[in-house]
Amino acid sequence: MTPARGGDVRLYRGWLSPERADALLASIRATATWVQERRKMYDRFVDVPREQAWFGDDRERGFTPELDAVRRELEALRGVRFSHVLLNRYRNGRDSVAWHNDHEVEHIAQPVIASLTLGATRAFDLRPKADRKKIVSIDLDHGDLIVMAGNTQTNWEHRVAKNPRIAGERINLTFRQQPA
Repeated sequence: MTPARGGDVRLYRGWLSPERADALLASIRATATWVQERRKMYDRFVDVPREQAWFGDDRERGFTPELDAVRRELEALRGVRFSHVLLNRYRNGRDSVAWHNDHEVEHIAQPVIASLTLGATRAFDLRPKADRKKIVSIDLDHGDLIVMAGNTQTNWEHRVAKNPRIAGERINLTFRQQPA
């Protein structure tokens, strides 16, 4: 799908087979060291409502063989080089990430971000910055891949909203580029 208003978002349903997604999820559970950040909001510190882990060429923990294999496939699919991956662990429906764009890639004019979902199905929401009332919601299932490219980070925001009806864990892998 290519949203109007300057974005390039592509959805690959079942990009990983259920068996391969299960194996990758098991590998991540065995190797990731999860951290829950605290951020200052309105004169007090609060826990970020999810846990995170990093792997990559430029990170303390290098890619595991399983993550590196996925990275190589994504690089072949999109024709770009990914230097690291951020893993977000949503323990249940109370965990979330608010509306944002991935600004840490600001030194790349049109970054490519490949986002792979493992575990529980969660809604991934997009909205154009020019009209924040128009929300596009996509349920991402175990093994689904969504790739944001072009001017998506400039013109769009995305989130994973809280949903108390969800009991299962979701781990999202966002493969990212390193500015030159």
